[in-house]
This record gives sequence, structure tokens and C-alpha cells, in this order.
Amino acid sequence: MILISKLPPNERDAWYECMINHAYEAEDWENARQLLVRLLKKDKKRADEMAILSYVSCCAEAVSATLPLPDFSSTLEDFYLRYGMESAENI
Repeated sequence: MILISKLPPNERDAWYECMINHAYEAEDWENARQLLVRLLKKDKKRADEMAILSYVSCCAEAVSATLPLPDFSSTLEDFYLRYGMESAENI
């Protein structure tokens, strides 16, 4: 799996720009992104990088006012299991 730091510059920069607007650490973002990719793969789905960023960012935004912040990956998994990912395509 490609790390955020190894993505093409425009995608990488979009991730970094989004990450600085939320309280989670870079490692939390990386783990949440990788989890979403695994969940999609398990469900035989795929999404482009900007759709993945949008989904992960939405999860961060949804809990941004919660203190203490919940575990990012757990939040993402809960959202995915409840709501799926509308912009994902079947493989």
C-alpha cells in the first residue's frame, strides 16, 4: 500500500493541507486511510485518492468537537460499517 508521503505531489499536498486543519496526528491519518482502503478491498470496491481523502476528512470533521478525540481508525470503521462509502465503485 502506498503511503501518503509517496503519493503524487498534488494528492500528497491535498492530504497534508487537510491534515493540518484537524487535531489528529499524521500517523492517525495514515492508519485511517489504510483502514479505509482495506475495508473497500474487502468489500470488492475501490475509490480514487481524492474520494478517500474526502471520506477520511469527513470522519475527522464529524468528531472534531468531541473531547477527548476518539480513536480515528475506530471512528472511520464505525462510519464505514454504518453508512458505507457512496462514492466507491464495485471492482
